[in-house]
Amino acid sequence: MKIRNLIQQIRSRFDPQPQMTDEVVVKFLNVLEQARAEDCSCTDIYARLDEFVENELKGVDAEKVAPLIREHLDICNECCEEYEALLSVIEHTKEDSKN
Repeated sequence: MKIRNLIQQIRSRFDPQPQMTDEVVVKFLNVLEQARAEDCSCTDIYARLDEFVENELKGVDAEKVAPLIREHLDICNECCEEYEALLSVIEHTKEDSKN
C-alpha cells in the first residue's frame, strides 16, 4: 500500500497545475514591482551614486548596468537631487579642466 501511495504522489507532481487567474497574476506582478523598487535604500544609492554618474558620463548605459539605481532615482526625489547635483559638479569640473 505504501508503494502505491508513493507512486501516486510522484505522478501527481507531473500533473498539470491549475491556471492562475489574471487577477492573481496582476497582484503578483504588483508585489514584485514594489519589492524591486524597494530593493535599494537611499544609503545603498549614495554608496554607488558616484560610480553610476561616472559610468553615465563615460557613455556607458548606466541604466542597463544598474537598473535598480535608475528605478530608485525615478521614485526618490532626495536621491534624484543628489544625483543631479553630483552630475553637475562632475560635468563642470571636466569643463574647467579642459579650459
